[in-house]
Amino acid sequence: MARKKVAQTTEYTVTRIAYSVGELPDELSKLAQALGDLRSELWNKYGSLQGWGIDKNTIIKNIRNTRELRKLYGAERFNLSSEIWERTLQAVIDDIQAVQEAAKVQVIRKIYSTFSPEKMQVIKGKRTFLVAQRETSFRSELIRSLNSQEWRQYPLISRWVRQYYKRGHTWVNNQIVFNATGSTMKGKVSHKGKVTTYQIPGLMDGKKCQWISITILTGRITPKAGRLRFIINDSGKVELHYPLTTKIEVSPNQDSLGVDKGFTEGFYGSDGTAYAEGLGSIINHASDERTQKNRKRQKLFAISRKVDPTKSARILENNLGRKKAQLLERKKRQTITQLIRTNTNKIFDSYGEVVAEDLSKHIKGKKRAKAVNRRLNEWSKGELQKALDEISLRKGGIVKLVSPAYTSQVDHRNGTLLGKRLGDQFLTFDGVVLQADQNAATNIQARGFDRKITRFMKKEQIHRILLERTALFLAEHGHSLESAVSMGWLDEKHLAKGKPSRRRR
Repeated sequence: MARKKVAQTTEYTVTRIAYSVGELPDELSKLAQALGDLRSELWNKYGSLQGWGIDKNTIIKNIRNTRELRKLYGAERFNLSSEIWERTLQAVIDDIQAVQEAAKVQVIRKIYSTFSPEKMQVIKGKRTFLVAQRETSFRSELIRSLNSQEWRQYPLISRWVRQYYKRGHTWVNNQIVFNATGSTMKGKVSHKGKVTTYQIPGLMDGKKCQWISITILTGRITPKAGRLRFIINDSGKVELHYPLTTKIEVSPNQDSLGVDKGFTEGFYGSDGTAYAEGLGSIINHASDERTQKNRKRQKLFAISRKVDPTKSARILENNLGRKKAQLLERKKRQTITQLIRTNTNKIFDSYGEVVAEDLSKHIKGKKRAKAVNRRLNEWSKGELQKALDEISLRKGGIVKLVSPAYTSQVDHRNGTLLGKRLGDQFLTFDGVVLQADQNAATNIQARGFDRKITRFMKKEQIHRILLERTALFLAEHGHSLESAVSMGWLDEKHLAKGKPSRRRR
């Protein structure tokens, strides 16, 4: 299937947050609860495979034109105006379809790894070669079927869709989504800064709509008319999430950089520079501090179960709350996010293309100690990839994802498996000691231009290709794989993996 052409754009959109001032009207909470009930009912109905591949406008028309659906999910049942009902319905379907797209990525990965490309004959001179095509008609047919309900006719694809798409539910009842217009926005300047008053259509009073006024401290930038999302947070304030469009700043340098995502530092570049240093120390400190605090909290909880009810209630209220813990967790996440994004901006200020590992797939590893697993669970690999994706868009850069298999076990100088990683060092077969993270980053950069090793290829296939390259390199120097193992150049595990397994009869 041919790759879609990406339209060139000079702008990008981000989400900004502004906060309310003054007390909130009680009608706002009632409206958010009614919208939460609507959101929950819609997720129960369309969060399953019934809503796969259906356009949101089609769903809205079906609800409005079908009596049974209108009674269950219509605006009249929840006492809502048509405007805010439709905007909430659109937002819910967008969320459901986002989950579907995430499942599609996993299914497409399975399609590419399972179905081999078709081969065609190519004649060069007097010799005929079989060359694998990049795309096949059957692969394209399977991928196209995911855009509708046609995948149900393929049993294997049906099994994969049900494996990766888990039906969803929601209990969110603190959000209000509606489209603002010029008539519903009134801005003015106060002593605190620029504030904007929004008129939100509330619950219906008979045939009339009760309008709710909310004052938001917007600052220098006033949110323009469009889809806005109001969220009532735990502190009793309203957060206004609104889109902001900004121009893309294209970096003049279009060089390529390979980055190795790490725990100690966020990225280690193929240029030998460590980006987002100190990430591991922040994670370790926060994880150890929370563990110690939870142990003390558990002791207090055990004491509260032994004392009289009055004292127990006082302990639960004053000593076992979650407000301070949530505040510390939020500060830690903000610190990590700022560290990662500041250094990611530095990368795209100097480079136009970044080649990174695709770590979206779960990688099975060895059993580790609880403390090690606890710290690894804090690792912000999702935040690292998110920063690359978003900032590359803002800077006009390109992010290319490659398979991470064996990138840390290959000598980047010759592309072979001759060598071994020990901590931060990579010991080569000829006695040269390389920086392990820089070596891995250089391999990642080279893999971005490797035509034989693709992103969704199985690790067994990648290992077979690397072993063949190692054997060719050794043959040029008069050695074999077995002699390389005996001399300590090649780990014997690679030779064991390369042998075909015997099936038991």
